[in-house]
Amino acid sequence: MVRRCMRVRAGVLLALTLAVVVAGCGGGDDHSGYVKALNKAQTELASRFTALQSRITPTSDAAQDSKTLLAYEAAVTTTVGDLRAVDPPAGLAPLHRRFVAEVTAYGAALRKARGELSRDDPRAILAAQGRLRSAVAATGRQLNATIQAINRKLEG
Repeated sequence: MVRRCMRVRAGVLLALTLAVVVAGCGGGDDHSGYVKALNKAQTELASRFTALQSRITPTSDAAQDSKTLLAYEAAVTTTVGDLRAVDPPAGLAPLHRRFVAEVTAYGAALRKARGELSRDDPRAILAAQGRLRSAVAATGRQLNATIQAINRKLEG
């Protein structure tokens, strides 16, 4: 049960963080294409996470849990691809690359957790959950800092 809650929290955190990027990007028409592209990536990720949450049940076994975490990883990978395809406005390329790298790191944290959560040792599982929670929190802080920097650039 704890594993399922961690997957949901991790997925929702990333989707909400991307939503904050889009909400914070406001600004004029010069940046509307960039904002639309980020919005599209966020919407699609949130949709995939919503669909995945329906797979989380109290009766799922370790193999099903691993498959669900793999699907979360795939959703993040797709979003990273979508974000890489975005052409940021002039002056935002370094920040956009940093943002993409941070989302990519989130996928790596999910991948690592999937491997660790497949163990049979309850202590190892709890430790892995703690590491995933820490990685998600660190990613959230990094994304928020990047979002603020993007917003400052967009606001000029």
